[in-house]
Parts: sequence; structure tokens; C-alpha cells
Amino acid sequence: MAMVKSTALGPQAVSEPRRLLLIGLLIAVAYGFLWPAVTGDTRDAVVPWLQTILARGPIGAFAEPFSNYAPSYLYLLALVSPLAGLMNEVSVIKTLSVVATGLLVLAVRHLLKVSGCTRNGEVAIWAALLPSVAVNAAGFAQCDAIWSTACVMAVASAISRKPLAMLIWFGVGVAFKAQAIFLAPFVAQRLFSERTPLVLWPVPGLVYVTATLPAALAGWPFFDLLTVYLRQAEWNPEFISNASNLWAAVQYFAPEAGLQWLWLGMLAAAAASVLFAFAFHRVEGTPVNLVALALLSAMILPFLLPKMHERFFFLADVLALAYAALRRDRLSWLVFVLVETASVAALGGMMFRLQLPPVIGGVMISAAILILTRTLLYSRRVKSHGESLLLARLDPA
Repeated sequence: MAMVKSTALGPQAVSEPRRLLLIGLLIAVAYGFLWPAVTGDTRDAVVPWLQTILARGPIGAFAEPFSNYAPSYLYLLALVSPLAGLMNEVSVIKTLSVVATGLLVLAVRHLLKVSGCTRNGEVAIWAALLPSVAVNAAGFAQCDAIWSTACVMAVASAISRKPLAMLIWFGVGVAFKAQAIFLAPFVAQRLFSERTPLVLWPVPGLVYVTATLPAALAGWPFFDLLTVYLRQAEWNPEFISNASNLWAAVQYFAPEAGLQWLWLGMLAAAAASVLFAFAFHRVEGTPVNLVALALLSAMILPFLLPKMHERFFFLADVLALAYAALRRDRLSWLVFVLVETASVAALGGMMFRLQLPPVIGGVMISAAILILTRTLLYSRRVKSHGESLLLARLDPA
């Protein structure tokens, strides 16, 4: 009996390390293939920022503005700047992006663990192999993994019912990139549903201000630090969108007239954020539901807002993987495939200068939003019906 049991368990015990090794090899091959790529943003923006840090020093560089990014990313760039003595400047930047991707994998693992997923490590490492994630880090040398890591940790904190930690992590995300605001509807929904004390609500803003202080103390004008995201919004006034969203169709069919309609997107996003917090107020706070809510939040705003770039569904891609791993049914995997394929379509459209792929991707994101919305609203109705039955049974009449 003991021998049979050992034989039965042996292949399973060996298979998981082998799978992890295979995934690791796939990551190494994919990232190695993408590594030689150099984008215009990296060459014309991030490399000069690194050169400024190398020329003036990791502290002296912050004496005056030298970037249109929030300083949090620049601190990390200064931290890894000594690597410039060992590798070229583009590789230094990509190394930071890849390390951030590793942290993202750990964050996804933590999210799955607190949600009750037993294969959290194996599933999480697949996040690094998502096309949108791999291209973002090893190809584009972007920092989306950094703010997304903070947002994933915010969702994990919400699942663990730690509102202060959720707000701190959300603030960290916003301190790195404005795109972290895509999680704001989810955060607001949790604040209302959990009746979080109002005294905690300003925490994300305090985290952002705190993150600007080192640069301000070094000499960077404080007002400039506080308004960096407002200036980013002024970039390329003729640009509407190349993300897989509603505005990709506007960019394709009416690029000139669409510039006069941008305010509609701002209004729709604001209205959707308020509606989100109240429409899902009674959704049961199970881990699967909370990940679904976070995923829906990460899709709705970049879908409705204009001037979105091809990589702005990055957080949605990662959360879609976590949602499919937790729910493990055809519908959740369909949502994951729709979201990731839409991101790949936008990436392909950007790289090959095609406007139609993100339009098709926008249809996919629309379908994913509708599926998740219906699922969550059904969950709310089931909870309300269950509460009514319970009250009826307790009613002595």
C-alpha cells in the first residue's frame, strides 16, 4: 500500500517543479527575444532622464525638473543607475521593468493566496508570460508593472478586509502613474460597502504628497510635482486613442470631429464611477466577487476615457488572469481571453500603425464588461433573495 501511494504521488511531486522550470525557460526565451527592441519613448525620454541622473548624481538630478513623470519612478531609476557601469542605458531601464514584473508576480501570488487559490505560485508566474506584460517590460521598458503591483496589493488588502492597507497601496500606485486611478471605482465601492471611517479616505492623497517630498527637498518646485499629471494630459492634443476602447472607433471613423467630443468621455467616466459604487453596493464581498469588481473597475475607466494608450488595460490583463484562476469556469476564461486578446490587438495596431485592431479590441472589451456586469448583478440579486428567505424563516408570523 505504501509503495503504491508513493508511486501515485511521485509524478505529481515532480511535475510541479518541472512545470515551473518550463515556465521559467519560456519567460527567459520570450524576454530575451524582446530585449533588443528599443522604442521611441525609451530612446527619446527615459534614456535622457537616466543620463541626467548619471550626470548630476542621484540627488542633484532632482534639483530641477527633468522629466514629465511622477518622481517615484525617477527615484527607482536613480536607484538602479549604478548598473550603467555594467550594461548599456536601455538595459538598465529594462532591468528595472523586469524586476518590477517579478514584484507583480509576487503580488498576484499574494492575491491568489488570500483568495484561497492553492496553486497560487504556478498561476502567478504565468502573469509574466502574458503578451501585454512581457512586451511592456522586456520590449517597451515601461513601468506599468510598478503601479499595477501596488493596485493588485490594494485588491488583496480589500479581500483581507484591511481598508487602511488598501488605501495606502492605492496611493502608492497613484504616486507612480496616473493610470492607477482606474482602480478608483473599486476603492470607492469598498469604502462605501465597508463603511470605512471618513478619516481614512484622504490616505491616498497623503501618500502621493509624501512621495513628492524627497524631490521637493532636493529643489524640484513643489507645485510642479503636484501638477505633473495635469501636464501629461496636455500631451499630443491631436491624439484620441489607440487603446482597445470606445474611442478607438472614434479615432478610426471620425478623427477630426472626435476631438470636439472628448468631454463626453470624461463625463461618462465620472458618471460610471459613481454608478459603480452604488450599483454594486450589495455585492457579496467574496474573493471571487472582489477580484471581479476590481477587474471591471480596471476596464470601465480606460474603456470610456479618451486619450488612452495601447497599454492602459495592463492592470485588467493581470486581474483577468487572477479572476479566471479563482473562478475556473468557461465564462471566466472567456473574459480573460477577451481582455488579453484586446490588449494584444491594441499592441499590434500600435506597432504596425494600424487603426482597425483596437476597434475590434474595443468590441471585445465591451463584451467582457457586459459579462462581468451581468455576473456581478446576478450575484447581488442572489444575495438579496437569500437574505429575504432568511428573514422570512425568522419571522414568527
